[in-house]
Amino acid sequence: MKTSYKKLIMISLTLLVCPHDTAKEPDRWFRFAQYCSTHLETSVHFSLSLDFEDFHQQLEKADIVYANPTDSIRLVKQSGFCFLARPMNQYDEVLLIANPQVTNPTLASLQGEKLATVEGLLPTKIALLLLKKQGIQPAGLIGKPSWLSVVNAVSKGEANFGIVYKDTYLEMSAKMQGLVNAFNSSDEKVAFHSLVLSPRAIEYRDKLEHLLLTMQTDDKGHNVLREVHLQGWESITSEHISILEHLVFAA
Repeated sequence: MKTSYKKLIMISLTLLVCPHDTAKEPDRWFRFAQYCSTHLETSVHFSLSLDFEDFHQQLEKADIVYANPTDSIRLVKQSGFCFLARPMNQYDEVLLIANPQVTNPTLASLQGEKLATVEGLLPTKIALLLLKKQGIQPAGLIGKPSWLSVVNAVSKGEANFGIVYKDTYLEMSAKMQGLVNAFNSSDEKVAFHSLVLSPRAIEYRDKLEHLLLTMQTDDKGHNVLREVHLQGWESITSEHISILEHLVFAA
């Protein structure tokens, strides 16, 4: 009786997804969870976060998390999570923007200029890394609370130039985008979102990794990937982790 009872118990895993990726059409992540449930023979429950504050409050309780680079590396390094996979050919990049009154802006135009940005966030670090590689030294940063407020600041001339997270800018309305001139896009390919697994669910690591890495070869898996706008999943190497860790914890 005890053995049969145990077989009836189904452990439910909680999937948490970065709010940036659930702001539109969150149902697609429900379908991703359903796909995982079917193939793992274990219930995977998608928990929708209302915003980043809610997301961060739920992080430690989740079993599987699709997180931005900063949250994923901190979960791994500080909370014992492990990396599962990252999206194929998809990276977190930045756009450099200019006030429309600036004529023919280039990277060199940022030399000695103050840049509006959200200080401390990874996109800002990526942009500063890009500029450093080009030998360009801005005069300083003008801190803003959000990427939207960065666009507003540059459009109003509070700063001639600014840094914005590329994905956020591309999701802004055409009217908002038109307030500034996005003149340069980074192509650093060092930062990426990741799926990470909590220590509590470590027994599912091998099954999950296999499921994710072969998902694009399965017809239903391919359709689910297309819904969440991913080509597929790939492994994360120790070199990837080292570069990302250095970037996240850089001053």
